[in-house]
Amino acid sequence: MASENKIQEYLNALESDKLTIETHFVNIERILKDNEKLEQEQVVALLSNFNTLNIQYEQLCNDLITFIKIFKADEKEIRLYKTEELVELLEAKVNQL
Repeated sequence: MASENKIQEYLNALESDKLTIETHFVNIERILKDNEKLEQEQVVALLSNFNTLNIQYEQLCNDLITFIKIFKADEKEIRLYKTEELVELLEAKVNQL
């Protein structure tokens, strides 16, 4: 029973980390949509932030999927954030510069 609690605790931590990164994605998206005229430095900062978060997110999701397959095979599915729309927004802002 104790090991099952530790497994669930770890799964909860991974899901919490995933949600935190998704929240950052939403915030970046909102900044891009709400600010018509961002300066080059601001767009570059958002793009850099997105790239770093996206690498972390992909690795975290891969780890989470692997963990679920091994420890919770019949219980869980995970939802993934669609980053394609955010990439398109970033590209549009970069092209405006």
